This record gives sequence, C-alpha cells and structure tokens, in this order.
Amino acid sequence: MNVRNVVGVLGQLLRPFALLLLIPAILDFVDNELASALTFAVTACVIFVGGILISRNRVDPNRISRIEALAVVANAWLLAAALGSIPYMQHGFGPVDALFESMSGFTTTGATIFRGEDFATATRGLIFWRSLTQWVGGMGIIVLFVAILPALAVAGRQMFFAEAPGPEEEALTPRIRHTAAALYRLYIGLTVVEALLLATVGGMTVFDAVCHSCTTLAAGGFSPNPQSLAGYGPAAQWIVTCFMFLAGASFALQYKALSRPRVLTRDTEFRTYFWIVLGAGVAMAGLLAMTMKGDAYTVESSLRHGLFQAASIVTTTGYASEDFNLWSESTLMVLAGLMFVGGCAGSAGGGPKVVRIVIVAKFLAREVLIALHPRVVKVIRLGGRPVPRDTTRQLIGFLVAYITIFGIVALITGVIEDDFRIGFTGSIVTLGNIGPGYGSIGPMETFANLKLPTKLLFIFNMWVGRLEVMSVLVLLHPSVLRTLLAHRRRA
Repeated sequence: MNVRNVVGVLGQLLRPFALLLLIPAILDFVDNELASALTFAVTACVIFVGGILISRNRVDPNRISRIEALAVVANAWLLAAALGSIPYMQHGFGPVDALFESMSGFTTTGATIFRGEDFATATRGLIFWRSLTQWVGGMGIIVLFVAILPALAVAGRQMFFAEAPGPEEEALTPRIRHTAAALYRLYIGLTVVEALLLATVGGMTVFDAVCHSCTTLAAGGFSPNPQSLAGYGPAAQWIVTCFMFLAGASFALQYKALSRPRVLTRDTEFRTYFWIVLGAGVAMAGLLAMTMKGDAYTVESSLRHGLFQAASIVTTTGYASEDFNLWSESTLMVLAGLMFVGGCAGSAGGGPKVVRIVIVAKFLAREVLIALHPRVVKVIRLGGRPVPRDTTRQLIGFLVAYITIFGIVALITGVIEDDFRIGFTGSIVTLGNIGPGYGSIGPMETFANLKLPTKLLFIFNMWVGRLEVMSVLVLLHPSVLRTLLAHRRRA
C-alpha cells in the first residue's frame, strides 16, 4: 500500500471539507455570535491550509489500489469526525463527548450527548453544524467530493464503491463522477422539497425545516428540538415519515424511477422494504391501540406513530414521534427486530440492508430444500438474475462479522454499565447507525451519562458500522499491517 497516495488524497479532501465550516460561521456571524463564528472560521482556515500542505504528496489517480481506496475511505471518516469535533470542544464539550457527537453526525447515527440545556445554550451555527454533518455523511463524504473533485479521476471509482459496498456495484453512468453528481442532484432536490413542505405545511420555522430536511434525507435523526419530532404536530410527522421512507430506499433506483416508474415495483429489494415498513408500522399501530390507554391513541395517531417509528428504525434515522420507552414490551420487541434490518443498498440508511436479508432468506430456503432433496440443483436469484457464489460468501461473512462485533460490544458495555438494555440496544443502535436505544439512552434521553469506555466503544461501533464492518477488518488484517510497517521503514 502506497501511504503517499492515501495521504495525498486525504489532503485533497480537506480543502472542500474546510469550506463546509464557513456555513455555520456565516450563520453565527449574522446572529452576532462572534466568538462562535470566529471558531468556525479559524478552524476552516487551519484545515484548508493543512489540506494544501498535505496534498503536496504526489498522487497517481490511475494507480489507486483497492486497499488504498479502503484506507482513504476509512481514514476520511475518522479525520472528518476528529476535525468536526473542534466546534463542539470550543462550545464547552469534552474531547470524547465532542468526538462522539461528531462521529454520530458524520456516520448519521443520531445518538447524541446533548442534554436539554445544551439545546438552549448552543448557537444556531452549532445546531446547524450538527445537521450539516449528517447531510454530508448521508450520501457519503467520498461521494460528495468525487462529484466536485475532477482531480480524483479514476481513483474516484475505487473510493466510490469502497464507501458504498453492497452485494452489487452499479454505476448510473459510465463516468463515476457523473454518477455521483446525478445522485447528489436528486439528494439536494429531495432535501429542498422536504424543507419547503415542513415550513409551509408542517408548521416549522424555516431554520427547523432546513435542519430536519438535512437530517431526514441523510437518515440521521439529529433534531434542533430536544423532543425530536414529538415537539411538532401531526402534519410534520407525516411529512417526515414519507421522506424517511425515501431516505431508506436506493437513491440510484429513485433516480431511474424518475424516467421509468415501473422499476420500483420490479425491484425485489424495494418491494420487500416497502412491505417491511408497512407491515411493521401497521402491527405497531395495532399494538399501540390495544396496549396504550388514554384518548391520545386514536386510530390516526396510533397509525401515525406506528408508521413513523417503523420507518425511523428500519431506515436507521432514529427520530421519535413519541417517547417509545413508555410503550409496551410487545411494541418494543417489534422495534428491536427492526433494528437488525436497515435500509436498502445504495440508500442513506445503515444496518445490514434489506437486500442482504432477502438473499439470506433465499439461501436458507435453498439449504432446507437441499437437506430434503440432496440431488436438487437450486440457484439463488435476485430480480431474475443468479446471485454469484462469491456474493453469497461475502454476504455471509459480513453478517457473521456484524453479529460478532455487535455481541462483543453489547457484552462489554452491558457489564461496564451494569445495564442489559444499554449493552444490547446501545450496541446495535450504534453499529447500525440508528440512534436512540432503550432505557437511559432512549429517544428523550442522552448518551452523555455513559462511562468513558462505553462511549469509546460506541464511537468505534459507529465508525465500523458506517463502513459496513468488512472495510475496517480488511485494513486490520496482518498482511495489510505488515505492508504498512514495511513502507514506513523504507520511508
């Protein structure tokens, strides 16, 4: 692995990243929050200059290997989280809490260390920075910069697919930069439409509407309101439900559907995703109507909360229309099951992804059939096309690694916190980039009160989960580490 290539590309990414910090700086300047505005502006200047210096490492974009692309992507997320934590530290948060909030933002997890009073004292620039980090992370840091940095050339293809791994790698256009730009046009368009609807129909202020549209399309879940969407009316909740559903669907598929709507109904993953959200939402609505007492749970409100939370958890957005900590255990069991699903491949959602669930179900069905009829030949198909054995093998490897990391972190954090709910739900919501869990880390609570080792493990979980596990494990393989050490000795 050529470390100079990796460092050089990271330097190129720092310059446009620095410009993002100027947006909250301008907002705080307009609000006369000069100290906060100066913090953002100085941080942006330092990062920009650092990017110029680092990018002096010569990069051959035509000779970026897959390992180097994985290294760029993994380190880009770490670097973004580390640099993005500076504004939080300047506003009084400790280094670990600041890194936790920043990592949660860029990985679109939505688990927050903000307490109720922090929302009241934070500047609008900092609140918007939280939303902006999720909007950038939703489509992907690399996808954004591939779209705007022609210097990445061929290297962009390697990094594009390294950042968004899945059972299939598919580009909309022959040139990956054009693909990235097309996806971002759709992403921006949906963000603008949602912001307009929330401001005009949903009853939000323009600022709240923009923040929520950024974090909804990113499947992120950060809200400027400490009560999340429970702090707004039914109209806003219905609008956000619809756009959360879109955020969890493949953006490439939605782009194709603009000219060929029938591709939605023909896509196996999308159909499965639709029925999971609808079925779980209706099931929870029924459970709420039966188990929750009071006039608040009418047919409309039960259906609204059921569909809202089903979409929020499946898409890994993590918003809350109610404090679901107060719901019945049966309803919470449905939500817990949804935490192991995730959005569609190519969406802003995290988690294992629906397409993997579909292929695993087909694989298990085939194994049962072969156990009954050993001589039968059964090919796994998805959308009429056979699924290659290598894809199935990689998928099973991913799920084994995913469940293993979840189990280890759940066990350790459960022991550290002496709380099963924190260990179990905290591990899956951070690894799956979902956001709130149960108990003291529920939707109306905070992760700020957790112990330091737990926060560090959850930060690791968020990073690994956003990179879909295997990318990080590949970089930690002994052969890769030996190559890196050998390169350092030669340098």
